[in-house]
Amino acid sequence: MIKAERHDLILVELAKRGAVGVQDLAGFLDVSPATIRRDIAELDASNMLLRTHGGAALCDRRREIPYDAKIMAYLPEKRRIGTYAASLLERDMTIGCGGGTTVMQMITSIKRMPLRVLTTAVNVAFELVDAEDITVFLTGGMMRQRTTEMVGHICEQTIRDFNLDVVIIGADGIHRDHGYTTYDSDEAYTNRVLIGRAREVWVLADHSKLDQTCPAVIDGIGAADLLITDDAAPKDFVAAMTERGVRVITV
Repeated sequence: MIKAERHDLILVELAKRGAVGVQDLAGFLDVSPATIRRDIAELDASNMLLRTHGGAALCDRRREIPYDAKIMAYLPEKRRIGTYAASLLERDMTIGCGGGTTVMQMITSIKRMPLRVLTTAVNVAFELVDAEDITVFLTGGMMRQRTTEMVGHICEQTIRDFNLDVVIIGADGIHRDHGYTTYDSDEAYTNRVLIGRAREVWVLADHSKLDQTCPAVIDGIGAADLLITDDAAPKDFVAAMTERGVRVITV
């Protein structure tokens, strides 16, 4: 296994557990503890994690982990969420979406559906390039390289030219009081513009995003009609969201 792959897997474990030990990582990755210590030192120097005595911890939720690591974190849960969301879509809908890792799991399940898809994300457009029944509209704008999503006034103007049946977005944090949040303020505002053009808004997020808050606010809790999450979602969180008028489905 090359070093870059090890680094991504270390960050995936951190995303799941919050803290990891050197010995646990060495066994998991089948390398020596010395190799893991060097990896942790390099990631610490890049401000991707916090080196601790005997292991590593997440710096805090204000720091975004690499996109490749996000893809692997809670992947089975994301697949279930994405597949279920795809099953709710109806033929000939016009949908809007970004390119979050859970939304991408939905995109792989809609390729044979006749739809119109407006997306801010290059990875979504590329995934649908061979989907003959789907008309894809990719916004212009400035590409955020970390996620390949478009932001900025050109992107926002394109979105405003559409009326959307459903907007489907992800969020890095969902808090019953602080709303739907992410790491980048430009990306947050672009999602807010998408929400403003939608008849319905669906949010897809695994349970690790629940009761969490990130720096950039997408919108308040009431902006979404439906939250699709996995069956590890805390019952009190689901109840609180339902009280605030958001339908919650756990899969």
